[in-house]
Amino acid sequence: MTYDLYVELSGDSQDDVNALVSGQHREYSILNIATRIQLLAGIAASNENLKEYAIVGDRKRGGYKSLIHRKGNPQDSPYAKELITPWRSEMEKLSLIGSTPDLILLPPGSWFLRFTFALAKPWMSKDDDPFYVAESVNPVRKDKVFKVPMMTAAGWKGLLRWTMMHIHLALRRNQLSPEEFARERLAQTLLFGDEKGEESVQTRDFAAYLDELGGKAARQEYEQKVRTYFHLGEKDAMSHHGGRLMFYPTFLNLIDVEVINPHSRETKAGTHPIYLECVPAGAQGTFSLLYVPFDLIGQADVAQQAREDLQRVAEAVREMMFTYGFSAKRTSGYGTARDEIEGVVRTRGGEWRLTHLRQLAEEVKNARF
Repeated sequence: MTYDLYVELSGDSQDDVNALVSGQHREYSILNIATRIQLLAGIAASNENLKEYAIVGDRKRGGYKSLIHRKGNPQDSPYAKELITPWRSEMEKLSLIGSTPDLILLPPGSWFLRFTFALAKPWMSKDDDPFYVAESVNPVRKDKVFKVPMMTAAGWKGLLRWTMMHIHLALRRNQLSPEEFARERLAQTLLFGDEKGEESVQTRDFAAYLDELGGKAARQEYEQKVRTYFHLGEKDAMSHHGGRLMFYPTFLNLIDVEVINPHSRETKAGTHPIYLECVPAGAQGTFSLLYVPFDLIGQADVAQQAREDLQRVAEAVREMMFTYGFSAKRTSGYGTARDEIEGVVRTRGGEWRLTHLRQLAEEVKNARF
């Protein structure tokens, strides 16, 4: 017996692939489907002739695809039934899904936004797993421990920041004066934290893009506002700080696979199929967002500022999920949500229901601080 999983449960034949897919290889029972898929990667990597069979099998038996895909009924796939559903239940018991912060313990003006949504179009992403079934299979992002499809907190933060920048700065840049541009940019910085690429000598990345978008005068106005807000001297480096928004990951309840088959320009025939894992339309997830105005503690206008920030964030969330999408290939229409949602916005003053993405900005107006 060897103590290496990939060596002990390796294989070099179609029968070995079939055994792994069934979960009974040699004298071992392999209950976890994610582990079976990883072991299929070992077979595919060691035998070039078995790669395609490890992915799709044949007409009688299925390979990796049979574990992920059920035509017309993604909720009936083995991965969804045997892995995602039970592990999501365990994650809820561990308060990894569905936990709600106690706003009484947080500064005045704090609020918590949460709603469950359903996908209108499939959601795609790219996992950082370097070893998967084959290079022709793009794995969807999954939690490292539970292997449940997920959208990371950092992913939500980046997309929501881009959306707010796009609708309030990029689309309106010709209508805003340098002072107005700088004021809006500072408001977004206070929500999300300092900008990526904000360096003491020369800006780059996101910060450099906004510098170019607003122009030199707007950059100077913005820098002055940041220095004033954080009490920095003219020779001090720009501050590095966290924002008021705290993001949570979203765990999705289904998985599926789509196929792209590139065609040769000469023969017009298909060349080599590319398999893209995705979360299919109709799958559900929960979006959660906590707002903590730690920089406003003790100020008289904290409730008014919290109300304004809630309104601005709700508008951006609506556009991100309903218009622009929150997925890889979102410019092609992937990763948008259906209008109907089920959620709440909580403050110290109470709890208010949320029912529609289209009306999200209007529904949060009911919140009281």
